[in-house]
Amino acid sequence: MLALRLRSPHVALAVAAGLAVATEPAVQYGRNHDTRSGHVLIALGLLVRAAAAAAALFSAWRVQERLRLTPILLVGLWLQVAWILTHLALGTKPDQDLGFYRHQGHSLLGGDYPRSEYPTGAVLLFALENWLGGGTNRIPHAFLMIPCQLAIVAAVWLLHTRWSPWLAAFVAVWPLNAFHWEFRFDLLPTALLAVGLALALRGRWLGCSIALGVGTATKWTPALCLLVLVVWLLSKGRGRLAGRATLGFVLSWSVLTLPLLVWRPSEVAAAYTHQGHRGITGESIWYLPLRAFGAAHIRGDLSYDAGAPHWANVGVVVLQVVAILALCAVAWRLRGLSSAGAVAALAPVVFLLTNRVFSSQFLVTIMAAWTLAAALVTRTRRAQVVVGALAAAATCTNALVHPYTVPRVWELASAGLFALAVALTGWLLLTAYRTDSAVAP
Repeated sequence: MLALRLRSPHVALAVAAGLAVATEPAVQYGRNHDTRSGHVLIALGLLVRAAAAAAALFSAWRVQERLRLTPILLVGLWLQVAWILTHLALGTKPDQDLGFYRHQGHSLLGGDYPRSEYPTGAVLLFALENWLGGGTNRIPHAFLMIPCQLAIVAAVWLLHTRWSPWLAAFVAVWPLNAFHWEFRFDLLPTALLAVGLALALRGRWLGCSIALGVGTATKWTPALCLLVLVVWLLSKGRGRLAGRATLGFVLSWSVLTLPLLVWRPSEVAAAYTHQGHRGITGESIWYLPLRAFGAAHIRGDLSYDAGAPHWANVGVVVLQVVAILALCAVAWRLRGLSSAGAVAALAPVVFLLTNRVFSSQFLVTIMAAWTLAAALVTRTRRAQVVVGALAAAATCTNALVHPYTVPRVWELASAGLFALAVALTGWLLLTAYRTDSAVAP
């Protein structure tokens, strides 16, 4: 009996999670020492954790029928708790964004609404973290993100497709986004997006719209998911359901937004206008080709405006609008809800990948959306593992851009990231269309 338990795929996943945590002291040492030996430590640490996770996931893929939700959630919990405690023991400095969250939460608790680039749901989260931490948010923020990550895992599993269990395990234990799990808040809107989509696939449109509305009040990309789903409902003559979904979305978003908008209109509106003046940044998909023609240059940090010409910044916005409208047109032609759900999951991915301002934490949402879409439209084990491999490779290259930036390597890593991400997103969209076409009306 003990031998059987030790051969369980969940044990291999737990061991891989432990190895990921064990490499973190070396990686953090390398990150704190901007030297050649430090860069080598970073590369080796990331290689070991990626190889361990890949081996465990490949082992689980071979016997994925034996995977169970509760052990996977426990492994995910173990990975995150051990990761956080290791960082606390090492005295790892938090990401600078955590300081922004603390100041904004402190401002709201002090009786004033901050002029924030984040929507009201995020600012309310920051205030909650400050309140729980007695004025600090380092520990509360990290631990509040844990249930959000586990909710994503559960949402992928509860799609109840043939391939969703292994993809849920992939989300739970793949460690290359762990830095952003701990220090950014993207897990919250991503969890609400995943839960909303899972509810839509079960025909629970009101619950879906409420989840996506709350997610949009935290970070507005979940609205794109609802847009595609509403278009699909209208194309099938289900106007009443489309209206119910729209109403639930508006009401849930309004509850978290309108009271604060009435109280501090200009400060709340800043979440939707503050980023408008920013141009193409060094981390975006557009920087490297523009730089090749001498039209953009890094000026300090990768997240800063790269000085791209006005026509390029405007052109990117136009392209994004066209891309989202094209996805809506595709959704209009689809017959099955599974294919439409996959396109809806990928709508935020298309927007984020083509955005003028790109940040490495976007991979938290992007990877979850890839797994949701793959669970709905992939039809073979080989396709399933290819999706996992491409998503894993994309997160590895992303980590070398940020937070583990390696000079003279990050540009190659950035090019690799977007090549992999565009290829995987395009392949999933094409698969959704082809799968739908093969289904009888």
